[in-house]
Amino acid sequence: MLRDMATIRLARATDAPAIARLTAQLGYDVPPSEVAARLARILAKHDHRFFVAERDGRPAGWLHAVVAEYVETGPFVNIAGLVVDRAYRGTGIGRLLMQHAEAWAGDRGCPVVRLWSSVGRTAAHRFYEHLGYTSIKTQYAFARAVDPGTPTDLATFAPHIRE
Repeated sequence: MLRDMATIRLARATDAPAIARLTAQLGYDVPPSEVAARLARILAKHDHRFFVAERDGRPAGWLHAVVAEYVETGPFVNIAGLVVDRAYRGTGIGRLLMQHAEAWAGDRGCPVVRLWSSVGRTAAHRFYEHLGYTSIKTQYAFARAVDPGTPTDLATFAPHIRE
């Protein structure tokens, strides 16, 4: 039923304003111009996929998937970001986006999909568990600006959680 109401497609450069609007719902306020520049770089990479869910003729969610390979684990797909518009949460759009990411992972020869979710996103944790994902560890996240000449607000790497 939902498959008739929502469609998943690859992102386009023209999606930047909608992606910025949805990203703000994650707690990251990024100007559309910055989203457009970042999205252009992401769309050019063969080891990234940026999916957009459309519903009622407009973007209602997005998912960014990235192939990663670590010496200790081998290749996997990491969900770098996922958001569904508040108005459409609970309608199956998140599940459809995750299914597309999982299919892409299989196509890329990656047997595992991983993701990180902030401790305060308890509804997201329940969503992932409902999809069959297992919490495998708790960890701290660290960041350091490496160019002292460029002002970097490390707080931009931590969302203002509004769940």
